[in-house]
Amino acid sequence: MLNIKKTILMLIAFMIACITLYAAPAIAHGEKSQAAYLRMRTLLWYDVDVSTVKLKVNEELTMTGKFYWFYDWPNNIAKPEVAFLNIGIPGPVFVRKASYINGVSGTNSTRFDIGETYEFKVILKARRPARVHMHALMNVKEAGPLIGPGRWVEVTGNQADFINEVTTLTGETIDLETYGLANAVKWHIFWGVIAAAYLLYWIFQGPILIPRYKKVKLLGDNADDMISTTDRMVGLVMLIGTFVVVTWSYFNAYKEYPVTIPLQSGQITIPALPDAARGVNAEVIDAKYRVPGRALEFSLKVTNNTNSPIKLGEYTAANIRWMNPEVSTAEPADSHDPVAVAGLTYEGGSVMPGETKLLKVTCTDAAWETYRLAKLIYDPDSRFGGLVFFFDEEGNRSVVAIGGPLIPVFI
Repeated sequence: MLNIKKTILMLIAFMIACITLYAAPAIAHGEKSQAAYLRMRTLLWYDVDVSTVKLKVNEELTMTGKFYWFYDWPNNIAKPEVAFLNIGIPGPVFVRKASYINGVSGTNSTRFDIGETYEFKVILKARRPARVHMHALMNVKEAGPLIGPGRWVEVTGNQADFINEVTTLTGETIDLETYGLANAVKWHIFWGVIAAAYLLYWIFQGPILIPRYKKVKLLGDNADDMISTTDRMVGLVMLIGTFVVVTWSYFNAYKEYPVTIPLQSGQITIPALPDAARGVNAEVIDAKYRVPGRALEFSLKVTNNTNSPIKLGEYTAANIRWMNPEVSTAEPADSHDPVAVAGLTYEGGSVMPGETKLLKVTCTDAAWETYRLAKLIYDPDSRFGGLVFFFDEEGNRSVVAIGGPLIPVFI
C-alpha cells in the first residue's frame, strides 16, 4: 500500500514538473476567451483609433471610434437597456477626463437601441509610466463587458509629477490624487482600533469560535447564560458609542461641506447616428466555414440604391478586419492588431446604381483559428455576424450589417 502511495505521489510530481517546464507564457489577450458568437453578434466596433501611442505623464490621449449594436442579438444575452462606455486598461495608468457618445456626455449609464450605430470619444490623461494594451469597452448590465479593438500605448515620465487638479462648483481648486486621503486614513484607523479592541475583549474571555460553538450546542436553551453582565455592558457601550460617533461625524461633515451634490445615477437615451448603409442593402443567402482552408465563404445579395457603382472592400467581425486590397487598404496599427490585409476576395465585380447582384465572398486568414472564431461551428446556434464595407468611385463608404446561419465544411 505504501509503495502505491509513493508511486502516485511521484506521478503527480512528474506531471506538475512537465506542466511547469512546457507551459507557454500567458501572452494572449482576454477577448479571445469570449465565445465567438458573443464577439460577432453583439457589439461590432469599427474606426477605433487613438490620438497617439506614446505620451508622457500629464499628457492627454483621445480614443475615438464607432460601434454598432448587431440586429441579430443573441437571445441568451441581456439587451443593452443599461450600458456604460468604458476603457479597459490593466491598472490606473490613465484617468478619464471626459467621454462622449454622439457628442453627448457619457458619464451616465445609457440605453442603446439594437440595430443602431453610435460614435464615441474618450479623453484620458496619463497618470503613471507603463506600456499597456488598452481596449474600448462597453459594460452591459447582466451581460458583462463587450470588448472592442485594442492598442498598445506607452507612457513615459515620472508618476510623482502627475497633477490631477479640478475646480469645484464653489471655486475651490483641489487635487483629486490626495483630496480626502488623510480623512479616509484617519477614519479607517479609528474604526480599526475599535474593532480590534472589541475582538480582543472576546478573545480574553476564553476560547472562541469552535470551542465556544461546541459549548453553545452543549448548553442548548441555556446558552444565553454564557453572556455575563459585563459582556452585555460592553456590547451596549459599543452600540451607543457607534451611534454617537456616526451621528456626530454626519453633522460635522455637513457643517464643513454645506454644499453637496449627490452621486448621479440617472440614465440617458442617446439618439443614434444616421443610417451608415447610405442606400445599400445586403442579405446573406448562404454561408459556410471551410475548416481546412480557414475561410468563411458566403453569398451576398446586394442592392445598390446609390448614384454610383460600389465595390466590396472590407468585412469586419470580432475586432478583426479582412481587407480587399483592390478596393480598400489598411495596415495593422501594431503587432497585435488583427488585420488580414489581403484576406477578402469576391466574385461579382461592381454593383451598378439600381442593380441587384449576387456576390460570392471569401474571407481567409489564420485569425479564424488564432482568435478562436472557428469555435462558432460547434455552437448549438451556429450563426455568424459582422459588418461589410462598400466603397463607391469617390471613396464614400457604406456600412451594412450582415449575418445568418453558418454550415461547416470539413473537406
